[in-house]
Amino acid sequence: MNRIDRLFAILLTLQNKRRIRAQDLANQFEISRRTVYRDMSALNQMGVPISALPGEGFELVEGYYIPPLMFNENEAIALLLASRLLTQQTTGSITPGAESALAKIKVALPEQVRSKAEVLTNIISFVTPKAKFNLDDPQLLLIQKAIQEKRVIHLHYHAYKKEQSSERDVEPHQLFYAEGLWYLEAYCRTRKGMRDFRLSRIDKATLQKETFGKKRTGKIQTQAIFVIKIRFEQNTVRWVREQQHYGYQKDEKQTPQNVTMTYHVNHESEIIPWILSWGASAEVLSPKELRKTLRETSLKMTNLLT
Repeated sequence: MNRIDRLFAILLTLQNKRRIRAQDLANQFEISRRTVYRDMSALNQMGVPISALPGEGFELVEGYYIPPLMFNENEAIALLLASRLLTQQTTGSITPGAESALAKIKVALPEQVRSKAEVLTNIISFVTPKAKFNLDDPQLLLIQKAIQEKRVIHLHYHAYKKEQSSERDVEPHQLFYAEGLWYLEAYCRTRKGMRDFRLSRIDKATLQKETFGKKRTGKIQTQAIFVIKIRFEQNTVRWVREQQHYGYQKDEKQTPQNVTMTYHVNHESEIIPWILSWGASAEVLSPKELRKTLRETSLKMTNLLT
């Protein structure tokens, strides 16, 4: 944290707390007590009225305050929840920045709005079975740079179920995070169309000097889409909806006994473990190839248990 940021943070801390000791400030900002006194002197010189009370600490002169940010209650809650989500789900150099921003937003909010927002944000937490994603990942940073500078990337990409990786030049346009994985939306010069590339399957990415123009039009094409229809027993449907597969599209048919649902996936293997987790309460109606695969998998599992 540079000195300007630290001075502002100290000022916000003083506004939030009635009185604070030099040692507490030193611990909070990881600086020496001598530096704390220098910072207090600097704030005084900038016109901030700070009182030093021997043995008790520092406080702002009564009546002095930083003008509050003009956020309404819903806006404040949205900002605080967004900051909390970022701090709980990411790692890397941006995380401390999110924590600092969260503290600044809280302190600068009007008291009434801050109190209501904190009540809600303190009882909400974001938990996911996926690992935190690292925003300082070298490959992620390289792709970000390529998108910002509109530069071509040469990829060594290991497509699903392929023995070897293929090489291709792509024009990167957007990164997105879904289901615990990073994806790159890019125009593939080899396939001559828009594609989604999973970052975990990129063996190597090399930034090229060549640049490209505006985004090419065209529908994004991934691997062939498999359309799957599954019939669930009615007493299981509630739990299926609570743990719904990301490929879910719609309900096709509903009766008092069961519900038929449609799913779209890039590869059948993406949904097989999920289907098996429902046991005899889920019946695949189509495609026939998937029914065959599930039958063979079930037989293998049975053999392992006998």
